[in-house]
Formats: sequence, structure tokens, C-alpha cells
Amino acid sequence: MKRQLLQRIQQCMAEKKMTQADLSRATGIRPSSLSDYFSGKYSPKQDKIDRIAAALDVSPGWLLGYPDRESLTEPEWNLICRFRQLSPEDQQRLTAFLAHCQGKKD
Repeated sequence: MKRQLLQRIQQCMAEKKMTQADLSRATGIRPSSLSDYFSGKYSPKQDKIDRIAAALDVSPGWLLGYPDRESLTEPEWNLICRFRQLSPEDQQRLTAFLAHCQGKKD
């Protein structure tokens, strides 16, 4: 399981005082499958991530490491929206430009 996904699941479980057995009951995912996810043996497929997110009352995107709209300021959200409207080539150019600008500060 990707580290951030695992960390976010564990964070939510801790906040809700939820055990793996509780998560299993809430999602219908077998305890052995959850154990495999937590040990890193297997990664959950999207349908399982969706069930886990629903049980933890968070978005699947947030579990996967993407920010939720609520966690962003209006200017941050506007930048993301504008970035997504760019062509892949322009996204790449902008990313390279920002990396260059960041390098000047170091």
C-alpha cells in the first residue's frame, strides 16, 4: 500500500478510535485482506479504497494523497483549476519553470 494511503487510513482510524476489525465490519472487507494492505503485501484496488473512504467519512482522493477542496485556500484552488485547463505540454513547462524558480531560492 502506498505509504500516504496507509498513513491517512491509520490517522482516520485513530481519530475515530476504530480497529481493523471495526473497519472490516464497516467496509465488508475481510480482516485478512485488511491485514495484507496494512503489512504492504497487497494494495487495495479502487473499489476497496472507495469502501474504506466511505467507512472513514473521507474522500477517496484524500486517502490517496490529493488535497480536499476544503483544505485549500481560494487562491490555491484557483491555481489548481487553471493548471488543469492547460495542455499537458504547458503543464510540463509551468512545472519546470516553478522548479527553476524554487532552485533560485535555495
